Parts: sequence; C-alpha cells; structure tokens
Amino acid sequence: MRVSNTFTLTLVVTAVLVCYDQGVAAKNGGHGQQVESKRFTTMDFNRTAYDRLMPHHLRSPPTGLNSSNYITEVHDLEMGDGVHLHTIVFIPIGVNKKYGAVLMRTPYNAKGLKGEGEYYIKEGFVAVMQDFRGRYASFGTFQCWFDAASDGKTTIDWIKKQSWSNGAVFSHGVSANGIAAYLEEMDVPQPGTLRAQYVIVATAEFHRTIYQGGAYRHSLYHGWLDELGEEAFEQNITSHEALSAYYDPVSMTNKWNRVTAPAVHLSGWYDIFNAQQLDAYYGYQTQSAIGKGLNFLFVAPTGHCVGGQVPWPNGADGIATSLAVALTLFKGLDESGLTEVAMAEKLRGIPAVNWYVMGPGTPGSKGNYWTSGQDFPSPTPTSLYLTQLGNLTSVPPAPGQLSFDYNPLNPVPTLGGNNLLLPKCGPWDQSVLEQRDDVLSFTSQPLTSEIAITGDMQAVIYLSSNCTDTDVTVKILDVYPNGTAMMVQDGIARVRWNNDSTTPHLMTPGQIYAVKVDVWSTSYIFNTNHSIRVDVSSSNFPRFNANPNTGDAIYTNTTVNVARNTIHMGTTVASKIILPVVSLDDLPPVDMTALKRKVDALRNTL
Repeated sequence: MRVSNTFTLTLVVTAVLVCYDQGVAAKNGGHGQQVESKRFTTMDFNRTAYDRLMPHHLRSPPTGLNSSNYITEVHDLEMGDGVHLHTIVFIPIGVNKKYGAVLMRTPYNAKGLKGEGEYYIKEGFVAVMQDFRGRYASFGTFQCWFDAASDGKTTIDWIKKQSWSNGAVFSHGVSANGIAAYLEEMDVPQPGTLRAQYVIVATAEFHRTIYQGGAYRHSLYHGWLDELGEEAFEQNITSHEALSAYYDPVSMTNKWNRVTAPAVHLSGWYDIFNAQQLDAYYGYQTQSAIGKGLNFLFVAPTGHCVGGQVPWPNGADGIATSLAVALTLFKGLDESGLTEVAMAEKLRGIPAVNWYVMGPGTPGSKGNYWTSGQDFPSPTPTSLYLTQLGNLTSVPPAPGQLSFDYNPLNPVPTLGGNNLLLPKCGPWDQSVLEQRDDVLSFTSQPLTSEIAITGDMQAVIYLSSNCTDTDVTVKILDVYPNGTAMMVQDGIARVRWNNDSTTPHLMTPGQIYAVKVDVWSTSYIFNTNHSIRVDVSSSNFPRFNANPNTGDAIYTNTTVNVARNTIHMGTTVASKIILPVVSLDDLPPVDMTALKRKVDALRNTL
C-alpha cells in the first residue's frame, strides 16, 4: 500500500524486517554521482563486523521488552532524489497520544538497533531506525556520510508529518551512527527541526579525522570499509588527500552557527574520534544558535577502545550518567514541553563538562577517577625540551642533533593508541619499540612531586631530512619506577601538509623545518618518582600508512626512499613538547553515581 512518500507495511506485535522486490530506477544524488539505484536484499547481517565496529559497552542498556510491547512499521522512505531508504519505526502500544521520536541512522543494519529502539519505547518515545543508502535493505549507492545531511533532513521532515508525531524529533547515534547525527545539523533550516541529540564517540569533521596531521589513518578507514565490504569507496578519499570543497558535506567546521539543537556528547580519551568530538562540543556550546547552556560533555577513559594495560576503576560510571542526562534533556524538551531557556534553568546544577582523570593505576598511585566542572580548567602551557643526551629538561639545551634512518619497508609497528580494529589499543608499554634504531627517546628526571595535566598536548620538532617528505611521530609516555614506558597519547605530522592542509609543500633536503605535532588531549597525573618520556620517530604502521618519503600523493608512489631524519635541539631550534599543566586542586574527585542519582531525581520532576 502506498502511503505518502513511502511503501508502508504495519506489523502489530511481531517485529519483522521486510525486503521488497520492487526495483526503483533513480538518480542517486550522493556526492555528485548519478547511478542506477539498487537494493542489497541479499546482504546478510554481518555479526562479526558489527561486533568489531560497534562499541557495545556504550550502547543503551537492555530493557526486557519484546515486540508485543510496540507496533512495528517498515517503510521505504523516499529521499529528495527518488532513492528509497529502509526505515523501521517502533510505536508504543496502549496510549492514545502523540509522541516525540528518536531517529537513529546506520550503515550497520537498522535491525541491529532493536535494543536502542526498545530502550526509547520504554522511555515513552517512538523509535525510528534507518539504513544508510546502499546498505542492507536501502536502495541507492553507499556514499559514506556524504548524503547524511540531506537524507537526515528528509527523514526528520517525514517524521514530523506522521499521525503519531507531536513534532519533536531527537537523534541518537554511536560511532558511525553518531557521525550521521552530527551531520543532521548541517542542513537544518530553522530552530525546532531537531530538539536535542545524544552523540556517542563520533566526529563532525571527516577530513581531519581521516588525515590526522596530514597522515592517512590506514587501519581506521581502510579497515572500516573492508569490514563493511565497501572497499571500493576508499579511492574517493585517497584521491582527495587535500582538504577541499569535496569535504564540505561531511564537515561542521565553521558551520556551528547552523546547530539548532543541544546535545550530550560522550567521548573517550582513547577514542578514535576524541579530538574532533571535543571540537564538536565546543562548537555546539559556544557557537550554536540555540544550544548554548544545554550541551554536556562526558569523556570516559575508553571510547571505542576498551583495551590497554591500565585499569580504569569506575570508568563506566560517567557513561551511565551521560545517558541519564541525555534522557532528561529529551524528556524535558518533549513531554514537559519546556523551552530551551526553561530547560537550561532546570539543568543549571548539572556540570557541563565531566571527565575521567587517568593515572598509572598502580597501588597507591594518584589518578583514575571522575571529576566535573563547567569547563576544563585553564592550564599553564609548560614546555619540556629534548636534548642531545636523550634528556627532557625544563630549559632549552645546548645546540645538538640526533639522527635516525626511517625505512618505509620496515616501519615502527603500532602498539596501542586510539585504534579501532587493531588488536591493541589504549595505553601500552612501549619499551620493546624503544629498542629500535629508528626510535629516539627523551626522558625527564624522576619527578619529586606529581604533575597533573588536562587539555591539548603539542610538540614542536625541528627536523631536517635528505628527502622531500617524511613523517614525524611523537609519543608522550609515563615511565614507571620499574621501567615500564606506558603511552599516554601519541600524534603524527606529515611534513608536506604541516602548515597547509589544502596544498602540499615539499621539503628542501637539508633544510630545517619546525614541525608542529598535535598529540591530542588527555587528563593525566604523572606520579612522584615517575618520569615523563617523549619518543620520536617517523612511522606508526598500520595506524597510519607508511610515508614512502617520495613526496608523491598517497598510494601513487612506485618506489620508496630511506629517510635520514635529524632532530635539532638548542635555543633557536628548541624541539619540545608543551604540556597543559593544571593544579591537582582543579581535579577534585566526583562521585558519578551520585551525580546520576541527582539527574534521575530531576527527571522524575519533569
């Protein structure tokens, strides 16, 4: 039966996913391509890929509901260019009323969101789950997130017109689904189209995520597409290495003023999207049209990564609290009909920024607890300088230099970090890698008192090379008294992109360059008798593709060069790291379970 712009099938009691035989020939508006639409009716639900890609510890808790608790509708929802997207709707049974709806869009099969859908049914919402273009039961060609803004807007507009809708639409997304949620804010014409969001471990800036410091995150994006069976799409990204207008549909940078809905943002210090999600929070909080004062940030130690060699007691507490805040925000703007101003007043007592302060995790050590505030504390940027003797000092050293050979055919293997599909993520002891000739280590004296840091970490490495291009990798480590060299965070810079992400600039062999390396963010306590160490090299594979040192565009080189790379030190070429030092008094422990109880009590008054 044709209803409005959808093929509709309503199923009472039983939640059945239906594939249709009708073919639809349509022009695909996805990112400049016009192709015949096709339906993946035979695509099996890949449970292995789903389990590997979705951070299940960040998903909604089980409800105990089953399909007898709601009505299931299955729609082929027509987009603006005629392509139909498979859309599943759960509607509560037994109450004659109109509902707010929570939208969830995914490349992982909409039926895999059944648990999230039932969670929102239990909380009094309609749940709407949709397959991306070209994925599972949807027509069209897979275009990653390049259609997310327009397809999201069309779906939101359709939801608001349904007989069961009260006009309020919310969005929820984890990982890839969360990226789609962020991009729904790009094409929103007026306030009220979206009321609020809950976005978990996601990014709103595609290019800087995939090309971190100019280096291609090989294991993340190539591995992700391979798991999806969408490897063919990779050439679209590798052939657009430079930042350009190509990426406008998947970037919210400089578009935060389009945001009309507040959000609860949940990230993790070791998450693959952490840097860009922190940017998203600040974009929403400081530049959005309506979201000011209603945005909340939670930074767990984990994210996509749950591994590592450091225990994180109570690390999940803030995750549960973030869900409680999101649900309270949704209900206040839906059932209670509060305005944004009124809702902000209700939530005034809830800290805007909540994060986990990490530490070594050894008995008696400081760190590994939650804290909160209206913002992160303002740090004191503190420089530590690399010396020719392998030391890390608080004053610039005498002039000196150290060199190493980087062979792209024998790159430094990845061991920990902000990874998705690699076997080891999070903090790992780097001692075995420090035995390599192409890894230079610089270590401070043992600390006589704790040093706490919270915020962005940077490095400036003065580098010369015999090649026209190379990479600089920087790892910041906590060296335990027993010699364990635990990685706190790492970063990379591809030199030809270091000062201009739109146009490559090749090196002149022998010339010294000040290479800036973003080592991302953290909150960490270096304990007494521990040391701070910096490891410098030129590769971290397969986390990043190995630079062939030729200056060629990515994956176009026919040969490789061995780079003789030299790190320079001294007063005028002061290679250094810059740490965001804060007082321990700025990081008071906070009981997240008590904060959750406070949020739950507030929600019960709405």
